[in-house]
Amino acid sequence: MRHLRKAITPAEKAVLDAAMCRQFLRSTLYQTCSQLFCFVSLPGEPDTAAILQAALADGKCVAVPRCMSQQQMQFYRLLPEKPLLSQLEPGTYGVLEPLQELPYVEPQKALQPLCLVPGLAFDRKGGRLGYGAGYYDRFLAANAFLIKIGYAASRFVVEHVPVEPTDVRLDGIATEEPLEVWNG
Repeated sequence: MRHLRKAITPAEKAVLDAAMCRQFLRSTLYQTCSQLFCFVSLPGEPDTAAILQAALADGKCVAVPRCMSQQQMQFYRLLPEKPLLSQLEPGTYGVLEPLQELPYVEPQKALQPLCLVPGLAFDRKGGRLGYGAGYYDRFLAANAFLIKIGYAASRFVVEHVPVEPTDVRLDGIATEEPLEVWNG
């Protein structure tokens, strides 16, 4: 999957990123959520910057993760009045993370929270091949009511990904095609 990701040309990635963003922002799940928990993408991952900016402009509570001790993560709210990059700093594994002075956010069931989840590959049974540290699995398990949506190009949706007992199954996948929901 890493080789497949690296084989995508910059021009192809830009087209995929734009199509994925457009499809996600059109989805009913996005339209109805009031809280969006979203990863800040690494260079090879699908770009989430346009989603973050659109969600802020739409008045949603937008929160991004910061890795904490004991392989836990917490989400901090981005402020719509400040430029996105001014609210982020390099953190664990070189991932851009929110500044610690930003407001801490917990998912609130009444706000129909939606979490976009990164990964190397996904299957249509809710399986996700992550990066191995378990940060998202622990966060999602602690907040079972979250709507959990993988975010990847359709070529990374495969027949089956191996899952462990501690892996949390996702509710759907957002690709360049219309958003698919399987669970819930």
